[in-house]
Amino acid sequence: MSGKPTYKELEKKITVLEKKIVELEGSKKAIQRSEKRLKEAESIAKIGHWELDLVTNTLYWSDEIYRIFDSNPQEFGATYEAFLNAVHPEDRNTVDKAFTDSVKKRTGYDIVHRLLLKNGTLKYVHEKCRTIYDADGKPLRSLGTVQDITHQKLDEHRFSGIIGRDPKMKDIFEMIREITDVDIPVLIQGESGTGKELVARAIHNEGPRVHKAFVPVNCGALPEGLLESELFGHVKGSFTGALRDRKGRFEMANGGTLFLDEIGDLPKVMQAKLLRVLQEGNFERVGDEKTISVDVRIISAANRNLKNEVEKGNFRDDLYYRISVVPIHMPPLRKRKNDIPLLVNNFLKKAAYKEQKTKNISESALSVMIDYPWPGNVRELQSAIHYALIKSRGKIIQPVHLPMELRKQEINRLSRGPSLRLDSKIVKEALIRSGGNKAKTARYLGVGRATLYRFLKDFPDIASNIYESE
Repeated sequence: MSGKPTYKELEKKITVLEKKIVELEGSKKAIQRSEKRLKEAESIAKIGHWELDLVTNTLYWSDEIYRIFDSNPQEFGATYEAFLNAVHPEDRNTVDKAFTDSVKKRTGYDIVHRLLLKNGTLKYVHEKCRTIYDADGKPLRSLGTVQDITHQKLDEHRFSGIIGRDPKMKDIFEMIREITDVDIPVLIQGESGTGKELVARAIHNEGPRVHKAFVPVNCGALPEGLLESELFGHVKGSFTGALRDRKGRFEMANGGTLFLDEIGDLPKVMQAKLLRVLQEGNFERVGDEKTISVDVRIISAANRNLKNEVEKGNFRDDLYYRISVVPIHMPPLRKRKNDIPLLVNNFLKKAAYKEQKTKNISESALSVMIDYPWPGNVRELQSAIHYALIKSRGKIIQPVHLPMELRKQEINRLSRGPSLRLDSKIVKEALIRSGGNKAKTARYLGVGRATLYRFLKDFPDIASNIYESE
């Protein structure tokens, strides 16, 4: 006969229940601690994890993926299609095909692709995925990770403070690597604003003299009467105003590198004196008879072709051959337009460190910048970004925020119609080479996407023939 439990039996059951509750709370706290550690680890490694239910098409993201995508659960649609919308348009088909094939062929995937976020930010991510199947081989869910590798990808296009992915810049990077340990004179030529001093500093910083001084001197900015004193120094009383002994740039650079910028502006008299120092390795201060010897690497730069100046009689041929053992030519920005997006992104990041906040630059504004010839080269580009940051007031930079010179060109170009730089044959070859991808074609041609689209609108047969041939 079963009766009601006694008080002691109830008390015993309650004790057991309380013990289980304590155990469950302990397990819950342990799980929470594990989740916290996982989130911290994901944040440090910039890796998030996701899971896609292939039956309901419901997508789960970890907190780190929301951070990478600059989103939140409230605004994200939590579907595969919503994820694809955040993938860069040029990479969307590749990513979709990689995922579809991986599910169908049971291979999983491991790919790198780009994201283009709503605020205009471009990111690079490394994504891995595998799929779980039921006993009948039906796909149930896919699991994967996403890692933000934007900094690593950008570093691939950076060398010792110089940014560039253009083949011409890659060649310069390789040249720098080859000559850093060889103590021979280098002549860097190129238009103003192309980054000649950056290359000179890279040669110095990547070589054995890195712990010694890098001393720049602008030969074109100093009056002729002060040049000799500036380069070689002077002693007290050697001329009016020489109130004390003073070292010249050669002495300051002893053991390191002397960078002679705009060397083509040196007067003929100073060219002769410089040649003597380079040949003998010693000199005297102005007003002194004591000979001083120094160990200096010479890197020179000029914004015009010194060989032409030699032929004109403006520059000594013996000095030219002495300083140009290794010539490096810096391409103008208009010849390396595929570097403009990288440079813009770099300048925006630098501005962010100085609290000049902006979300990013619009595709239309970037297109205008790519089409502009940049007579002032990278220096002008940097000034244009600073101007646009002021005008945009923290919003996404639009064409209207760019300097007047750029906007004038866009107005003039629109009034002229399609760009005269584009040729039907060249465009067709570029389309074939890029597999019909217009964005890749625009980059190959060195024009903005909008420029290419306008050209194809006026010549529709070019694109249609490409697709028919495929």
